[in-house]
This record gives sequence, C-alpha cells and structure tokens, in this order.
Amino acid sequence: MKRMIRGALIALCGWAGMAQADDGCDAQCQIARKVQDPLANIRAVITDNTIGFDDERDPLAYGFQVQPVYSLPTTGDYNVILRGIVPIVGARNGVVLPPLGGGPRGSAQYDWGLGDVVLQAFVSPRGSGGIKFGLGPQISLRTRTNDAAAGPGWGGGLTAVVTGASGRWTYGGIVGQHWGQDGFSVASINPVLMYNSDLFGGSYLGYANTMTYTWDAPGSERWQVPVGVTFGKTFPRADGSAIDVNIGAYSLAARPDGAAKSQLKFGLSLVWP
Repeated sequence: MKRMIRGALIALCGWAGMAQADDGCDAQCQIARKVQDPLANIRAVITDNTIGFDDERDPLAYGFQVQPVYSLPTTGDYNVILRGIVPIVGARNGVVLPPLGGGPRGSAQYDWGLGDVVLQAFVSPRGSGGIKFGLGPQISLRTRTNDAAAGPGWGGGLTAVVTGASGRWTYGGIVGQHWGQDGFSVASINPVLMYNSDLFGGSYLGYANTMTYTWDAPGSERWQVPVGVTFGKTFPRADGSAIDVNIGAYSLAARPDGAAKSQLKFGLSLVWP
C-alpha cells in the first residue's frame, strides 16, 4: 500500500507537468469540476467508500456511504445545498473508527449495520467570483442498527465550505464540528485538491479524504490524518448528466491505537444538472 501511495504521488507531479501548456478547462473538465464542487448547483447520488487495513493488509473495517445531494431552486442571492450521509459500517473485533468516535468495536466476525445518518445544509452567496463560500448546520439521527455501527447518535453541529477553481485545478475544503450523545465531539477537515487532465479522454488526480480530531481521546490519539492520492474519471452523458468513478490509496500518518494503518477508497456517483 505504501509503495502504491509513493508511486501515485510521483505520478501526480508528472500529471500536472504533462499538461502545463494547456491550462484551460474544456467541457469535460467543467463537468468534472462540478462533481468535485460541494457547492455546485446539481443533483447527485454520491458514494464514498473506505476499506481500512492493518499491517498484514487484512481488512479491519468497511465504511460505505451514500450521499444524496440536492441544490434547492432559489431566486434570491443565495444557493441552498442539502446533503445527506447514510453510512453502512462493517467492523472487526477491536477496531477503532475515528470518524465515529468512541473506543474499540466489532466482534470476532464482522459486525455490519446501518450507522447514524447525518443531514447537512449549506447556504452559499451567489456571485461571479472564482471562490465560493458556504456555511450551515448539520444534524445527526440515531438510526444505528447495532453498537458497532454507532456514530454521534442524536446530535448536531456546524460545517463550512470554501471551494474554487483555477484552470484545470479544483481546490477547497469542508470543515465541521459535530457534537452528539455520550460525549461525542469530533472535528473534521476534508481538503480537496484535484488536477483535471485531458488524458484518457478526461480524468483527474489529487487528494480527497477526511482528517478527524476526536476531542476526548488521549492527546497522542486524537488525530487521524490520511496521506495519499485519488484517481478518477467523469463520463458525461447525452442528457447532461454524468457518471463519476474514482479510486484512491492512503496511508495513515497519524491515527489512534486500534485504527487502520492504510485505506483503499473508491466511489461511484451519478450527477444531474
């Protein structure tokens, strides 16, 4: 896994260098940027899936997320984007899942279940500038089917977004703080940096993952920081919609004891204008 990550990082540098002469963003690039933009005026069903591994490359945990996105039609000076996060979790005995808070979970076999659903709303001022901002609340519902899949339970918090684009680059991030039951308090940072190339008929390479900080964990175990790259491709369709597929390899530069040491991420998403 670490060799894959090192190779992908080297590829990212070469990827950008191969297309420096063409810094415009064509139609294919524009569609990819909409998929990468959390404040885009779109409707979508996004999946964000992660498999965590130990040193022996055995899976410790599975996290599958379905994220419906709907941009409300508005006539004022603001866009309103609604997003849901529906997690399905599979956890092996003793694994720690930092985004969900708490201590070790799972059984001798894998425990599978529906986690706690999170609902978000971003309010973003309309404008013609290249950088967009969004801010809004998030709430969580106690929808878990077992303790291994537990997250914040009933809770809420705030989340903020900044995103922009320059030529073929897309950049931005989502920062949030969530409080829940049983002392749940987790901050999250989701930086995004993507280069949209015309290679392979349009594809992208960059970073898209989530760092977390668990406030009530011991000082040396509060951070989870994945380091790696994601590769993907967006396929436009004749009706104006698009299908996006991506895969990523990440190593955990910081993590609590019992958490995965590396991650394989993949996604399949459907987007409508």
